[in-house]
Amino acid sequence: MARQLGFVLATLLLSVAGAAAQETTAPRWRRPVALVVVDEGRRLVTANQRSGSISLLDPHALKFVREVPVGKQLSDVTVSPTDRSLLLVTDEEAHELIAMHVSGDTATVRKRLDVSPYPVTVRVSADGTRAFVGSLWSRTITVVELSAWLDDVAETEKPTSRAIRLPFAPREMLFIDAANKLIVADAFGTKLAVVDLVGWASSPSGPSTSERESKTNGGRAGTPSHRKTNVRDEAVVSVRDLPAHGIRQLRLHPTKPRLVLTHQMLSRMAHTTFDDVHWGGLMVNCLRSLPLADVLDPQRDPLKGSDLEYLGGPERGAGDPAGFVMRPDGVIAVALSGTNELVLDDGNHLFAKRLKMEERPTAVALSPDGLHAFVVNTLSDSVTVVHLVRRDIVGTISLGPSPEPTAADRGERLFHSARLSHDSWFSCASCHVEGHTNGLLNDNFTDGTFGTAKRVLSLRGVADTAPYAWSGRFESLADQIKHSIQSTMQGEALSDEQTGDMEAYLRTLPPAPPIGSPDRTAIDRGAALFERLDCARCHARPAFTSPRLADVKLKDELGLSKYNPPSLRGISQNGPYFHDGRAATLDDVFTKFRHQLEAELSPREVSDLIAYLSSL
Repeated sequence: MARQLGFVLATLLLSVAGAAAQETTAPRWRRPVALVVVDEGRRLVTANQRSGSISLLDPHALKFVREVPVGKQLSDVTVSPTDRSLLLVTDEEAHELIAMHVSGDTATVRKRLDVSPYPVTVRVSADGTRAFVGSLWSRTITVVELSAWLDDVAETEKPTSRAIRLPFAPREMLFIDAANKLIVADAFGTKLAVVDLVGWASSPSGPSTSERESKTNGGRAGTPSHRKTNVRDEAVVSVRDLPAHGIRQLRLHPTKPRLVLTHQMLSRMAHTTFDDVHWGGLMVNCLRSLPLADVLDPQRDPLKGSDLEYLGGPERGAGDPAGFVMRPDGVIAVALSGTNELVLDDGNHLFAKRLKMEERPTAVALSPDGLHAFVVNTLSDSVTVVHLVRRDIVGTISLGPSPEPTAADRGERLFHSARLSHDSWFSCASCHVEGHTNGLLNDNFTDGTFGTAKRVLSLRGVADTAPYAWSGRFESLADQIKHSIQSTMQGEALSDEQTGDMEAYLRTLPPAPPIGSPDRTAIDRGAALFERLDCARCHARPAFTSPRLADVKLKDELGLSKYNPPSLRGISQNGPYFHDGRAATLDDVFTKFRHQLEAELSPREVSDLIAYLSSL
C-alpha cells in the first residue's frame, strides 16, 4: 500500500513538474525589467513584467536555466546584502512585496506582504534589516522591517511596515547607509527627494501598511483609498528640482562621494525644428554626477558642484539613457534604451564605443569581478553579456520562445524607439515617460505657432479623448501620431501599418490611477459641487472631456486662450496644470487662478472639489 501511494505521489509530482515546464516554455512575452546577480555570479535572476515570473540564467554557459511563476506583474528584484539567498521582488499589479529563497537552480516564494499600491522599486539597507519599496501611483515609500516580517513577529508587538508620503511618483531610489537617508527620484519629472530615516524605528507605530479595510473588486488589491496606512511625510527633508527628467538610474560613484544618475533634458526655449533637434538644442541625454554631501544637505545647492556628460551628439543621438554600471577604473557602460545600444566610456569621458543590443535595453548589472555587464533587453526577452575589458559582446541569453507580435506589441517597440527621431535624439517615451507625461513644456508646431510652449500631455487613456493636442487640431489619433513623428521629432514619415501599430499600443494604455482620498463624504460633496458648477460642460463623462475648444481666459504668448479640454481621469497624477503649467497644484487651479469660477469657493468647497477630482 505504501509503495502504491508512493508511486501515485511520484506520478502526480512528475505531472505537476511537466505542466510547469510546459507553462514556462510555451511561447509568451516575459518582458524582463530588472536583473540581479546571485550565487557569486553563477546565476542571473530577471523580474519579468508581462509573465509575472522570474527567470534564472547561467551567464557563463550563456543558457536559460529555469522560469518560476511568482505573481502578476513583477516590477523589480533585489538581493539582500547579508543573506544572498534572499530575493525581494515587487509585484506592481498585486501590490505586494515578495520574499523568495534562491539556491542553485531553485527559487521558491517564502512570504508575501501587502504594501502601498503599485510598487515598482525595492532596495535593502547594507545591514539587511530594512527594505524600502517605492510605489509609483500611490506616491509612497514603504519601509519594511525585514526581521519582523520574515520571522513572523506579530505586528501588534512590532510593526512590519510603514509608509512615507511623497509629493511625486517615485521610481529610482538609493539608500545611503552612512547617513541613514534614502534618495528618491521622480519617475516622470524633475524632482529629487531626500528621506531622513533617523529615529524611524523608535517613532510611534500606529497601523501598518499591511492592514486593510474591506477589499473591493472581488477580492483584488484595493486602491490607495481602500487601505489603512500609517502614512507620514515629515521624513521627507528636501525636494529639489533638477534640470532633468526621465531619471532611470541612481548609483554611488565607486571611488568618489558623488551621486551619479542618467537622465534627459528637454528645453522649453528650443523649437521642434530640424536645426534645434539636430544640434541637441531640444533634447539631450546625459550622465550627471552630484556631490553627495550637497544632495543630502537641504541647505546646499547640489548643482553647484555637478558634472554633466553628454552621451551622444549630432548624427549620433543617445535616446533614452537607462541603467548603467561603473567600474573603479573609470569604465562606465550605459544602456541606451531608445537606440538599442550599450555605450562605453573608457575612463576618458569619451563615450565613443557602442555595442548593439537587442530591443530596448533597460537594466544593467555588474558581475562580482567587474569584468562583465549584464544587460536586460526588455522588448526582446533576453539578456546580453558584455565583456567590459575587451569591450565586446560575449553572447545573448533568450528567456524563452516568444509569440508572434501583435499590432500593439509592434507599436510598443515604435513608441520606445529613438530611431524614429532625427539622429536618434529621443523617442515618444522621452516626453511621455511610461506613456504618461514629464510635466514639462515643449514648443512644437502642433498649434501652428512657435514661441508658445505647451505642457506635455499624458497619453494614458488617450484613446477616448478625441480631438487631440492642446489646439484640438487633429480629429484622429493616427493624424496626431503622424504629425508628432514628422514635425516634433523631425523623423521620416510612418507607413500606414506603423501608424496603426502605434495607435494600437496607445489604446492599451489606461488612464493614470487616481491618488484617491480616504474621505468618502468629501468626495460625494465634491461630486455634487462639480455638477452644480457645471464643470461637466467641458469635462463630460465618461472621459471627463469634450470635443470642443473652451476659452479658459488664460492667454499664451500670442494671445490665444481657447484650448482642447484635457481629460480629468487621473488628473491627480497630471500636474502641473493648464497649458503652460502655471498652476503647480489643483488647489492653485481654484484659489490662485479661480478656474471658470463666477464666485469664490470656501476652503471646504475647494477641499471637497479636489477630493472628488483626486478620485477620478
